[in-house]
Amino acid sequence: MTVPVVALLTAKPGCEDKAEQLFRGVIEETLREEGCITYQLNIDSKNPRRFVWTEEWASQALLDKHLQAPHIVKLFADLEPLLEQAEVVALRKVAGGNA
Repeated sequence: MTVPVVALLTAKPGCEDKAEQLFRGVIEETLREEGCITYQLNIDSKNPRRFVWTEEWASQALLDKHLQAPHIVKLFADLEPLLEQAEVVALRKVAGGNA
């Protein structure tokens, strides 16, 4: 069974442009990773500092591998001083289509 993921990350005031630039910088490489089904960056329409990733991975093992990938480890390190809040939620799919 696949693993849907939702990541909610809120940039500190004034840091949203830099955060978005960093997020955009990992999309292409992540989409090429083994097991990546979907990987989409979104911005909350009511809070432009809040970024919402919707992802789906072929397995928990491949999601874990993604989280240890050098470009993601670097992303999290670079983002740390820019973020006010971060939550990553791996889900259990119940019904419906892709994440």
